This record gives sequence, structure tokens and C-alpha cells, in this order.
Amino acid sequence: MMTDFSPDESFIDTNKLIFGIGQVQQITGVSGRQLRYWEAQKYISPLDQKKGVSRQYSLRTLFLIFHINRFIEQGFTLQAAVDHAQKFDAQIPALRKFLRGQLKGVTISDDKTLLDFGYLNHHHDKHVYGVIDQGGETSFEIKDVASQSH
Repeated sequence: MMTDFSPDESFIDTNKLIFGIGQVQQITGVSGRQLRYWEAQKYISPLDQKKGVSRQYSLRTLFLIFHINRFIEQGFTLQAAVDHAQKFDAQIPALRKFLRGQLKGVTISDDKTLLDFGYLNHHHDKHVYGVIDQGGETSFEIKDVASQSH
């Protein structure tokens, strides 16, 4: 089975993905009490609340909560976990920009997934692929364009 994906296909507008506090608790395993404490400490912020509506969080905040909790589970203090999660969160826009600009497509076959990162340089003589094998191991392959068969 072979599946191809082109990054030109439209993506979901992640700004419209909103999660209620109950969903956030279920997804992340963080209690409502902890979430309210983290809000009080200004580590996280819910979306603007309407009167009578429970707390809601953006997808970005959901990921931040997930990562704070992950670092706490690794033994970091709350403050250190927040610092690490915020550093990670700050890297996401650069990663997204790179992938949007460089990812040319994804091909999924029975034995591996190839992420097409396009040409290695302006000479266009080598092509770069990210590879994910069946076991989940990742690597890069650089192939001479002349030797590739299409």
C-alpha cells in the first residue's frame, strides 16, 4: 500500500481547536486543581471565558500543559518544567516554518515512510529524504538525482 501526501493540501486551522477543561484533564492527566494553580501562577492561560462557560484552552496551551506535566514526571520542579516546556514551545514556530518551506511531500509504503525534503543545495544534484522505518527508527537518506528512478 502506497499513500502520498503533498504539503499543499489544506490543513486544519489549529487556532479553532478548543478544548474544555474536562477534555484537557482527560488528555493530559493533569487535574483541574493543578490547572487552576498553574493559571494562578501565570504558567498557562485559558481562552477568554464567557460567563457560565467552563474554562477552555487552545491547542497550543494543551501542548504546553502536556509538556509541563511530562517534565514534572521526569523529576523536574514545576518552575523548571515550565521553563523547559516554554523553551520547547518557542521552538515550534521555527520547526513549523522549516517544514512548511522545505517539506515537499510524504510517501507511506508498507515498509517505510519517506519525507521528501527536496534538494540538498542549489545544484539540484542530490535529494534529501527523512526515513521512518517499520520499527519507528528515523534517519536521513541523500540520493543522487541522476540515480533516482521516477
